[in-house]
Amino acid sequence: MDSRRRVFISILALFALIAGLYFFTDWFSKATGYALGEDQKVSFANCLKDYDAALYETIECAACEKQRSLLGEGAYAIIPRIMCGEDLCNGGIRRAPAWEIDGKIYYGSKTFKELDDLSAGCGIK
Repeated sequence: MDSRRRVFISILALFALIAGLYFFTDWFSKATGYALGEDQKVSFANCLKDYDAALYETIECAACEKQRSLLGEGAYAIIPRIMCGEDLCNGGIRRAPAWEIDGKIYYGSKTFKELDDLSAGCGIK
């Protein structure tokens, strides 16, 4: 095989690998809800807000910080949040973070996929 042909085949294989990785990561992010763009996060947060969802947090809560990081600054600013004190919140909230969605309480940090399932209608696009 001459060198030009080997270079061409190598470039073609590299291109196929990059394209395959791109399509796999795109599919994976949609399937899991882990990697949403900022606009999608904001749109989803607006839907949760319209759905009367609320996030209960406490100060110095590692799991709350994880939830904030997952949401992103834009979405975090939109979602209604209730800061709880040391005795936690009124209404029986036992630990933070906690999500109130449709009158039910769900404990722990949630992914967008989990929030989508709990809200039964916001839809990750």
